Formats: sequence, C-alpha cells, structure tokens
Amino acid sequence: MTRPRLWTVLTLSAALAACSGDKTAPTNNAVENALNAAANAAENAAANAVNATNIAPPTANAFGKYVGKYPFDKVGAHSWADDPAVTKAVETAVADKAVRKWVLDDAGPSSPIGTIDGKVAAWSCQTHNCGPHQWLTLVDPASGTAEICYYDESVDAQSTRWFKAGKEEKRPGKCPEIPS
Repeated sequence: MTRPRLWTVLTLSAALAACSGDKTAPTNNAVENALNAAANAAENAAANAVNATNIAPPTANAFGKYVGKYPFDKVGAHSWADDPAVTKAVETAVADKAVRKWVLDDAGPSSPIGTIDGKVAAWSCQTHNCGPHQWLTLVDPASGTAEICYYDESVDAQSTRWFKAGKEEKRPGKCPEIPS
C-alpha cells in the first residue's frame, strides 16, 4: 500500500470512529490494523524480491541432455557454450576473463560431451593449436557447479590451471581426456 493510500485509510478510520458518537470506538484498532497491513505488505514484497533472486539450481537434465553431442550442437534453443546454466556455471567458476572467453567459445575443435566421475564433461581446444592450448569443463549435474581445467603450453608446459568457485590452483600435467 502506498503512503497516500495508507494515510487516507488511517484518516477515514479515525473519522468514522469519531463520527460514530461512541466514545469507546476502537480508533486505535483501526489504525493498528492499517499499520499492520502496511507492514505485512512491505515484508511480503521484500520476501518476494529475495525469492526472485534465489533461483533454484538447474536440473541434471540441464547438462545431461548434451552428453553425446558436440559443444557446438544445438539441443533445443542452445548449444553447450551458450546455454544459460552452463554460462552461469563457468562464470561462477572462472574469475579470469580471458580464460572464460576461451571456455565459452564454441568455434574450436572439440570432442563429444561425455562424463568423467559423474560430471558432465566438455573438452575443446584452439584451432590449429590443440595440443598446446586446450580446456575441459566439468559440471556437477546435481549442484550445477563447474570446475574448469585450462592448459596453455606457452604459459606453463608442466601444469594446468584449475578453476572452481572463483578460485584457481595449479596441477601437474594436461587436462584429462573424456573417455570414449
């Protein structure tokens, strides 16, 4: 309820109680009820705003539907790289904008999406530079969280950069391969 309406309700309630001729008319109850109604409306609006931002995690099917497809294949309206659930998972995992750009680019060579240890896995690489520059996205279908392996031989030939929840760590070797 807006402030002008609230004041109108309060004023009318007080006026009606005063005009009734009953000296014991419950003007305080009318005012209290109006104030409570306004407070409840404000609380409900705040709760609805919070609920709108707490979007439920994607279902397993949000990622599993891509298994057996290439990252650039459309499944419904989206490919792996432009699917909002995948994009959100990658953006949450990787703080480095340059790495995120490579991971979400579906123009390079890639293998069919598969699974590794129960996670949906998508592997891609840079065109004409696959061995030295590659990445793997692992998404947990239950939580929608991603873990990204990123290998760039020109930066570090001995280890990969792993990203998860906005944090980065180095691990020896290259990114794992998706089993056939």
